[in-house]
Amino acid sequence: MGTGALIGAVLRVLEYFDNNNIKVITAGDIGEGYGSLKIYDRLKEVDDDLLVIHYIKPKISKIKEIDFSPKIIADAGGMYAGKAANIGDKFYLFLPDVGELAFLADEKAIHPAYVRGFISEIDDKEVPKLIERAYKLKMPKYMIVKGENDYVVKEGKIIDIIKEPKIEAMECIGGTGDTLTGIVSALISAGFKAEEAMSLGCRINRKLGEVVNAKPNTQILGIINAIPKVLNECIK
Repeated sequence: MGTGALIGAVLRVLEYFDNNNIKVITAGDIGEGYGSLKIYDRLKEVDDDLLVIHYIKPKISKIKEIDFSPKIIADAGGMYAGKAANIGDKFYLFLPDVGELAFLADEKAIHPAYVRGFISEIDDKEVPKLIERAYKLKMPKYMIVKGENDYVVKEGKIIDIIKEPKIEAMECIGGTGDTLTGIVSALISAGFKAEEAMSLGCRINRKLGEVVNAKPNTQILGIINAIPKVLNECIK
């Protein structure tokens, strides 16, 4: 669901800007990593100026082989691999939720499942401290922390906090974090500066919940299909 949500969001945003120049690399994987290894090998051949690495099994040796001259955005497994390999600073943007931020801030954890308890037991008020802690390690220039509030970060400093509209049902709908990753990535690809794309993307993703009157049983496809309407409202 998450992979489809990200791809769908990217397509909807780029269609809005009459840009259909997108490549998608996927592979079947039942958890043993064979499909992920095929993706890592294909990533070494990518020559685009922006690359998003999403759901993939973390392979430290393989992530180190990728060409980091393009802007590389990572969420989910791509982000885990970058942190575990201690090359987070080679990436352009990470998009963790609060739990994943705790993983990024824990210098001893190699996977989110192994975050130490005193770090993982956090709430939104402690996010700034976790961001500061994470940036003592190797982190990308940019970061968005997704959650009750969305924190837009540049070089370890919070430059924007997006709080509204607050649609609580969005937390229950699988894929809404993935749509945010897709929207922000597509805006950057469309030519928006990173800071503007991050803040605007957070607002668009939240506005989507309002426009579709999101309920816990709302399907992610309905949210994705509302992207053009919300872009019309948010982009002047």
